[in-house]
Amino acid sequence: MPQALIRARAGEMWERMLHSLQHRGISRETYLQIDGRDEEQVLSELEPDAQRALRREAVITAVVEAEGIEPGEQELEQALTSVAHEREAEPAELVRELRRSGRIEELRDDLAAQAAIDLIAESAEPIEPELAQAREQLWTPEKGASEAAEAAEGAAEQAGGGGGRLWTP
Repeated sequence: MPQALIRARAGEMWERMLHSLQHRGISRETYLQIDGRDEEQVLSELEPDAQRALRREAVITAVVEAEGIEPGEQELEQALTSVAHEREAEPAELVRELRRSGRIEELRDDLAAQAAIDLIAESAEPIEPELAQAREQLWTPEKGASEAAEAAEGAAEQAGGGGGRLWTP
């Protein structure tokens, strides 16, 4: 994932956090002073979360495309039912309003993403906790050298000795 993209997402996360703080009467400067970090440090610490969010979105987008998930009119109207009730309007009227304002694709994308998440959750197969823990001990090329060495030692100890690295593609 390009570092510029990760940095941009970290910036978005920081701005959302600042917006939330401002609603509580805390300014950017006040927060940074209380926190004891500068903005650059905050952004750097947000980068792992930003990268995870981008990867998660990429997976969801891939599932939407692979499964051909495309919400229809009925799903759009159903999603707007509660808002329509609050506004004392018809869901179809709100769909037309979103089309006119050019925001219907946002709703379609949100509904498609939710459908993809539901599909992933429905098709997930639970595994035993021991298998999940063993997976963490497998060495992969993406892990750093020290992390890989620790994983190999842990796996060798559990397997009853015999050094070496475990790796599965």
